[in-house]
Amino acid sequence: MEEQLRGARTLILAEGAYPGKRPRTRAHPYTAPMLRAGAALSTLPDAKAAAIEAAEAALAGVGERADSAFLFATSDYGDEIPVLLDTAIACLGTDAVVGACAHGVLACGLERETGTAVAVIAQAGLPVHPFLLEDLRGDESDAGEQIAGQLGGPARPEDLVVLFPDPRVLHAAPLLEGVERALAPARIVGAGAGDPVSHPSLQWCGRRLGSGSLAGMVLRGSKRPRVGVTQACRPATEWLTVTRCQGHWLRELDGRPALEVYREAALGPLAADLGRAAEFLLVAIPAAPDSCLGPGGYRVRNVMGFEPDANAFAISEQVPVGSRIALVIRDSEAARDDLKAMLAGIGGAPAMGLYFNCCARGAEFFGVSGLESAYLEQAFGSAPVAGMFGSCEIGPIGESTELLTYTGVLALLD
Repeated sequence: MEEQLRGARTLILAEGAYPGKRPRTRAHPYTAPMLRAGAALSTLPDAKAAAIEAAEAALAGVGERADSAFLFATSDYGDEIPVLLDTAIACLGTDAVVGACAHGVLACGLERETGTAVAVIAQAGLPVHPFLLEDLRGDESDAGEQIAGQLGGPARPEDLVVLFPDPRVLHAAPLLEGVERALAPARIVGAGAGDPVSHPSLQWCGRRLGSGSLAGMVLRGSKRPRVGVTQACRPATEWLTVTRCQGHWLRELDGRPALEVYREAALGPLAADLGRAAEFLLVAIPAAPDSCLGPGGYRVRNVMGFEPDANAFAISEQVPVGSRIALVIRDSEAARDDLKAMLAGIGGAPAMGLYFNCCARGAEFFGVSGLESAYLEQAFGSAPVAGMFGSCEIGPIGESTELLTYTGVLALLD
């Protein structure tokens, strides 16, 4: 199969690339009856050169100019990100360029999680409504109405709403509830902007940049988007009932001290090193009261602290007495299997795809660089797919749109 894929590719190599050296840029033009798209990735350290390389290569799959594009960039470009955007907009021929700072970027079978990197995916043929909403803090629930007001009519099942919030500032629950309430039955996906230590977390729309903002775009297709979510955990317990809690602190599960249950699930050395255990043993919250403990049936939340004297631990979401949780383990083999199952079930190659991955996945988690992008390329061949490694992900779990962690969210447009 790899030989067939290799023969089907249309590659646009970076200037100076030669056999035996991995190209910095690869574009995969793909044409559908209405939607034309192309994607590319550049790792050039100079912001202007990187923008030209990625934008021009992505444009090769579109035509003379794009109607819109997503641009994702690592924070290593620092103060040169405005130059990156200005150059890409000039190359693409559109101001409808939306994106955010990322922990890493991916496009066309390539991933880059360190150093300078920019990914561009451009399209022509779909009407779009890009936006950058600033000063939302405390008013997150209004975001949906502000976005809906741009559409000139109700949202449709064929619409794809893509969101890039600053997760350090904006509260996810009211934000997503407001967007879902105003824009249902559209599909809603996205990723939290990267949160670098040395640079501000930026979101952008055209030449406008914000921090603490919500950037995004509504793409109005002719077919319902296909959306898949892949998770990185396997169950370590069955569902457990919360029998005593206080705020974020779980004190009893099934009538037993919560931390005692947690240590039993951790097993071995992890049971004695709770700080280390918290990196791997997480909490699953069901999507609905009757959800199964399987892929797509729960969202994952971090363990935030321990009180050994009180036999309790805290999680990042408050749950009431009587609710159910489970303990789950981050596991690369389970994640790989779930990714393959999701790709097998989502259907064939799209005209354009977006993949939003968790910064806690990638090379360190899987032990090999580019694994997920390789699977995407194997599943969809030369169709253009691009995306980013974010601080969190946004996608469907059960019947609702959720803030997700340790997941990959895939959105396909036909």
